[in-house]
Amino acid sequence: MVFVGERCYKLHRILFITMGLWPYQKLSILRIQAVFFFSTFFCFLFFQLTTIFTSKCDVDCAIKKISYIAITLAYIITYYSFYFNYDVVKQALEHMQLDWKTFENSNEMEILNKYIFEAYMIELITCIFIILAIFVLAIFECRSVILDIIVPMNQSRPLKVEIPFEFFVDKERYFFLHLVQEIVGAAIGISSISTTFLFLATIGKHCCATYKIASLLIENTVTVHTLRMPSPQRMRFMHENICRSVHIHRRTMKFINDLLISFNLWYLPLLLIGVVSLSCILFRLHNAMTELDDFYDIAISLLLFSGLLILMFVANFLTQRITDHSAEIFKATYNTFWYVAPLPIQKLLLIMQKSIKDHKLIVGGLFTPSIEGFSTLMTSAVSYFTVMHAMR
Repeated sequence: MVFVGERCYKLHRILFITMGLWPYQKLSILRIQAVFFFSTFFCFLFFQLTTIFTSKCDVDCAIKKISYIAITLAYIITYYSFYFNYDVVKQALEHMQLDWKTFENSNEMEILNKYIFEAYMIELITCIFIILAIFVLAIFECRSVILDIIVPMNQSRPLKVEIPFEFFVDKERYFFLHLVQEIVGAAIGISSISTTFLFLATIGKHCCATYKIASLLIENTVTVHTLRMPSPQRMRFMHENICRSVHIHRRTMKFINDLLISFNLWYLPLLLIGVVSLSCILFRLHNAMTELDDFYDIAISLLLFSGLLILMFVANFLTQRITDHSAEIFKATYNTFWYVAPLPIQKLLLIMQKSIKDHKLIVGGLFTPSIEGFSTLMTSAVSYFTVMHAMR
């Protein structure tokens, strides 16, 4: 295993063990963690749903509740999509480790190191940002208590949390119960999304690297150096390069397709939830910016909107990169000196030119994640926002 790949693997191992998703962990420990996280998610969702039936509110309040309920459902779907597919996660880890051990050529290892290092840096920055975000959220939620200590007033400031809960108890008297529920639920939910998303991002960068290696093998098949080789050695070298390139390309494509089949049923509703939550948050942000009466609400809405927007864009961008890298092998067959290669090699290259196409990922047979797909999601979110604004 290469050094960068080993560091990336260890970081994923820490995150998966923390969230109870590590496929090599003892089954009894996994079940205990699963019960804990299920209880947390259930309580987090249940006490949000009770506010719908126990309190009366206007359209703005209802949209706020729906936005947080949608985000909580996204937490649950992302977590259990990995929990019930732990065999798939295990196979993905073993697939990447096998690739790290297989590529022995210095140029191939350099390409793999470059892409995995990018994924590793994304993981580190995301983890640091999440820790800071949860810490800042806890401070802002306790702002009334902190201000009462620093700048006391004749009357205590009102105590309330951002996410509406209904515990059927006095909210100010049991403020810290609400606060602990919010911080713990938000921390576990954000950690579940970040853990799963970062792992999928690493898989995406790894697949980009293997596609790049496959196209590099084709480019190096017919060069000035190879044409100077003796005839038997030249034919064997070109044939091995083409066979290895096709094998890597097909193996990567099968790996991605198997992952899509395993996660299709989970990520289709996640797409819908993402669009709904984005439109609700956009509605909240628009109202908060229009009225300018609660700067904390503006900051929270802006943070949620930016986070969701970045997450959706990065996911679609990485998928677009996989598609682009899969098409590079098609371009490489044109860039090489195929016209001066031996006739059998020319036939192989011409067959590849006609048969190889870019690998487009399709979620559930309905949605193609890409830059164009991202614009489609944004258009849908803006359409829902327009409907909600017109109803208001």
